[in-house]
Amino acid sequence: MCNQAQQDHIVLLVDTPFFENLPAWVTDNFTVTTGGYHDGQPSRNKLVIFEDGSYLEFFNWYDTPPSLDKENLLMRFWGPKPPGLIDFAITPIRPTLPKNRSERSTNACPRGPRRTPVSIKWKVTRPEFSQGAKTPVAELFANGRIDVPFFCHDVTPRTDRVPYKDEKKTTHPCGAVGIAACEILVPKHLHAEYARVYSKILGSSIQFAARQNSHILNIGVPEGPIRSIVVVRAAETERDVKRMQERGIGFSDLVIAIKPNGPGGEARRQLGSTGIESTIWLETSKGE
Repeated sequence: MCNQAQQDHIVLLVDTPFFENLPAWVTDNFTVTTGGYHDGQPSRNKLVIFEDGSYLEFFNWYDTPPSLDKENLLMRFWGPKPPGLIDFAITPIRPTLPKNRSERSTNACPRGPRRTPVSIKWKVTRPEFSQGAKTPVAELFANGRIDVPFFCHDVTPRTDRVPYKDEKKTTHPCGAVGIAACEILVPKHLHAEYARVYSKILGSSIQFAARQNSHILNIGVPEGPIRSIVVVRAAETERDVKRMQERGIGFSDLVIAIKPNGPGGEARRQLGSTGIESTIWLETSKGE
């Protein structure tokens, strides 16, 4: 099965003190690009742009988030969530709105524009599920359900939204070059089912990982030879179960690819032992 989707960006929700005074683990490792303010809601962002065309978004509510009944604002789902990795976006290989598939439909909502010196507009769609009997119980969705990625569809040129051709913006102290992996934490009894769901959304075949509690799916990147994957991982350890109880099924860890000659010398290392930085890893790039 050929990849039908590629990485677009990672959403990292941060509070206002974090956003206005970025911690050292960010500024020591990454070049941060000013983003902008979003029309129609009190949010803003800053970006860490990678040379593979993907990026990490520091997303901040600077005032009260919109209520969940504001159906024209897809980002309303992020309002109740605590800071940390909460979501990620993918784009279809062919830049058109995806057709409905047998096991999901898509709900199209405007998300742009972002107020910047250049007008930037895009639309988003999020999978909606039709097989209610297979839906996990509400207790597994702490502060709301965000267990699969959304699609991002550019109306204006993508390079306006993601200026990844600008070498100054994509050169990072840690040697980061792209997104190596997104890890998704799911209940053990739903592990196989979630792997199938991700396979359909990404248009990617399921591969069995060396670790028996993980399934791997390849996903494309906008540009370059960096290999990117989505890892659907069963919660088995006490730490994993606690994390899922606190934050719900979904995005648990981000792995960022760094150049082989990047600083640190380790094949894979965390950016910190606690807090948000403990969920972000740097890993030596292996290419395709």
